[in-house]
Amino acid sequence: MRKQEMIEEIQELIAETAALHNLSTEALTGHNRRKGVIWPRFEIMWRARHELNAPLALIGQVLGGRDHTTIMHGIKRYENR
Repeated sequence: MRKQEMIEEIQELIAETAALHNLSTEALTGHNRRKGVIWPRFEIMWRARHELNAPLALIGQVLGGRDHTTIMHGIKRYENR
């Protein structure tokens, strides 16, 4: 899968998750750290990594410019929930 296609797939995951949790896509990609936003964001990180096999850096880029270690942490938190 090309990089641009993967970005579009991640953006679709963001839109799906936003609709499912009654959030805006801006809330999920922004820097809000409320509990109601964090867990859906972790879900996006996990799904992007496991369903799309997206690189950590690319997931972070699409989710508002986050570092790859932030994505690793979010995936681990989601798995241990």
